[in-house]
Amino acid sequence: MIIKKLIIYGYGKWIDTEFDIQAPFHLFMGENEAGKSTLMSFIHSMFFGFPTRHSSAKRYEPKESSRYGGKIIIQDERFGEVSIERVSGKVTGDVTVTLEDGTTGDEAMLAMLFYSKSRSFYESIYSFDLKGIENVQDLSKEQLNRFFLSIGALGHEKYLKQADHYHVQAGKLFKPMGRKPEINQLQLKLKEKQRGVEKAKEKNESYINLIKSHLSKQETMKEIEKELASTLDELNHLNELSKYKETLEEIDLIKNQLKKMPDPDLPEDGLYQLKQTNSEVETYQQKINELQDKQKTLQHQYKPSKELILYQQNEEELSQFEKELDRWEDSVQALQLKRKDLSNLEQMITEIKIREDISLADEIPPALEQSGISYLNSTRNRRKELEKKRLALEENKRNLMHRININNDMMDKIEPKLMSLSEFNSLDAMEEDFELKKEEKNTNLPVMAVFSAALLLSAYLITVDVMVGLGTSLLVLIVAFYTGFRTKNTASKSTSDNQRDLFYQQRNLRDQWKELLAMNDDYQSKQEDIVKELDNIKTTQASIEEDFNQWKLNHSFSVKVALDDVEDKWTVYQKLRELEKRKSALQQQTDDIETRLKTQLDAFEEAFARKFLSGNVLEKFKEMRSIFREIKREQRGMKEYIKQTEAVQHEINYYVQKLNELKKTKRQFIDSLNSVNEEDVYRLYSTQKEKQGKEARLSVLSAKVPVKDGEETIQYKLNDVNKNMNELNEQHQKLSERQKECMKEIMTDEMKIRRLEDGGVYTELLQEFENEKSYYQEVVTKWSSLKTAAGIIEKTLHYAKEDKLPQALSVAESFFSFLTNGRYQKLFFEDDVLYIIDRFGSRWRSDDLSRGTVEPLYISMRLAFIKATKESIRFPVLIDDPFVNLDDERVRKMYQLLSEFDLDVQVIYFSFDSRIQAFIEEDKCVYLTKQAGKGEMIHEENL
Repeated sequence: MIIKKLIIYGYGKWIDTEFDIQAPFHLFMGENEAGKSTLMSFIHSMFFGFPTRHSSAKRYEPKESSRYGGKIIIQDERFGEVSIERVSGKVTGDVTVTLEDGTTGDEAMLAMLFYSKSRSFYESIYSFDLKGIENVQDLSKEQLNRFFLSIGALGHEKYLKQADHYHVQAGKLFKPMGRKPEINQLQLKLKEKQRGVEKAKEKNESYINLIKSHLSKQETMKEIEKELASTLDELNHLNELSKYKETLEEIDLIKNQLKKMPDPDLPEDGLYQLKQTNSEVETYQQKINELQDKQKTLQHQYKPSKELILYQQNEEELSQFEKELDRWEDSVQALQLKRKDLSNLEQMITEIKIREDISLADEIPPALEQSGISYLNSTRNRRKELEKKRLALEENKRNLMHRININNDMMDKIEPKLMSLSEFNSLDAMEEDFELKKEEKNTNLPVMAVFSAALLLSAYLITVDVMVGLGTSLLVLIVAFYTGFRTKNTASKSTSDNQRDLFYQQRNLRDQWKELLAMNDDYQSKQEDIVKELDNIKTTQASIEEDFNQWKLNHSFSVKVALDDVEDKWTVYQKLRELEKRKSALQQQTDDIETRLKTQLDAFEEAFARKFLSGNVLEKFKEMRSIFREIKREQRGMKEYIKQTEAVQHEINYYVQKLNELKKTKRQFIDSLNSVNEEDVYRLYSTQKEKQGKEARLSVLSAKVPVKDGEETIQYKLNDVNKNMNELNEQHQKLSERQKECMKEIMTDEMKIRRLEDGGVYTELLQEFENEKSYYQEVVTKWSSLKTAAGIIEKTLHYAKEDKLPQALSVAESFFSFLTNGRYQKLFFEDDVLYIIDRFGSRWRSDDLSRGTVEPLYISMRLAFIKATKESIRFPVLIDDPFVNLDDERVRKMYQLLSEFDLDVQVIYFSFDSRIQAFIEEDKCVYLTKQAGKGEMIHEENL
């Protein structure tokens, strides 16, 4: 099954949107809140129904659309192209399934489409996120096997093909009548080499004699070892027997006691028969006593009642009342039905008042006039207008608060950049000094003009008076020097360009801050005006509510009735008035019937000459009917008394006959055992029981004592054990000495043989023969492995078709090994705990691994399960970004595994991880944005 298209009418943020999905691996890429989880939930809801309102899962009901639900187009290998549409209706939605041939169905057809699998099954295996993949660690071996059994055991054809492949490979290595296979050729070469070795050996006569002698000694050694092993076994057996000294003594004692005890031939169930006969005798005697007591009781029980005597005295008159009894019964039933209907009406009126929250003591208000209806309509319209105005003011108030918050955020960003007031004032003063010095510089031009005029004056004075002219010139030079020095010093202390830029920047920031502060003051003022208007609206609404409460009080309506419910309540009051009218009519009919019955019952009371116990008409009738029934019952009882008395006497005669037969049988049984009485019989069976107990004890003791292999009972008595142990110890010592001597002789012969075999053609041929034999053994081992593997597969499929867990674990091993670069090699369960074997042979529990390693383990387990069961069941796999904790290398391997996982299984992946773009082709991606979601149609060719 694969998903071809998603058509969303309205689900969360997605409104009137379509997605085309064709690739086996498909990616939905987007940031948080782009709608990835919503799409994943949409697929779940279409397949298994909308979440209930009490469920922890989100329902994603759209806020901007009245349509809730959508449609999914899937391609199924059984039914072709299938449409699954689910819209709002019942709690989980109304679903329509349309097959390719036009057949439609509901939830039943959808269940058939999904093999009756539940949402929890699908989300446990085929749909998961970062948290979900860790749920696999909670599955035990038994639970995983249950998942496999729930799917079935189909799809073993590929394993039979694998077995055939192994047979073919084995046939290439060896054929019974073949020549070309490798093993057949190696056999010929090996035989040829062996003949060459044997010819080389025959050339050395002494070597052959030495070999014969060596083989003979080896045979002798084997016989000694065999005899030694037998002696050791016997000795060990006797050692074991010596540990059971007390047990052997008790066995001998019990055997002697059994020989002395008599062996009576008693029936196996004789004692049981005797006890059973005694029990039956007691039972029959008890039955006879009970029947005799019953006979006496019947005689005392039967006495005529006063009613029967009174009936017999007034039988003619009372018979007329008895004939009218059926007609009176009909009147009583009619009265009961009327009372029941009257009670139902009263209950219906009470239930309506309780359901509609109407006091049982309140009067039903009269019908509304036109003025009342007009008042309700005008009041309802005023309330709606005020509520609409209040909502608009609340919206304006929120907008103002939003603007104030934005301005506060901007002020918060500006304030850290502002200097302190003292620092800003310092920059401001420096700027002012700079401006002043700039002006002083501009005033140097007049000074230079004065200086020039002074020089001309000095020159003139020199011509007039030399001393005066020189003095004037000196004074002018001093003034000029001082002015130049002051100008130079001022330039060195002027404000730098950086400080001036900082000053202008700070001044601009302060202007912005002041402007934002002024805007917030204006917004707060407007907000206060809105608050005042809202208070006015609340006051007006309270006034309207108070006026409406007074209106309800004036028109006899309950104070709990809301304005919108007045018209509905009026309908209820109209129904109550009709019910009250029916109640009154029914009460009148009931009273009429009751009056007629009372008259008839008073006449019966006078004729019967007795007073009724109750004053109620129905109770009087019941009492009268009970009197007639009791009289009839006593008349029948007289006949029954005679019948019972005869039956009891018949039973007494029967049990007396049975009792006599049992006593005769019991006497015959005692005589058959040659006994006088029952005590003799019990004594015989007690002796037999004692003997059986000793035999059972002998059996238990014999089972404790070890017995040699091949023997059923102990062959030794306690007195023979120590004697045989001494003999066997001596025999063992002699055999050990013979073994040592024989071993020395064999070692001497082997040294001589090695000296003869070293060097020469024989050594080279022998080495070549051994090499050829070693390679032959390797090829034979390979052939055996292939044949064994094929046989195991065939037998496994024959005897364990249902066991897919090992297969899934094997696939999970390959996936996990690939994701961890071969670091971890094997997975297995032990006591329902998952263990992992690394390449060094160390064993790890799953909860001992790091998070970055355990996540690939769990995803490997899920994918292995999906792959192992795909032949039986094949669903789309949904994954919501579970790999954020993995490093780049494992992320690359993970996406490579998902992309190449299985072309027959569709994988739909939701992610915001930007690293994925380096591993996935563009034509397999859909990019989602936060703004997307309304009126979009996304096709694969536009991806």
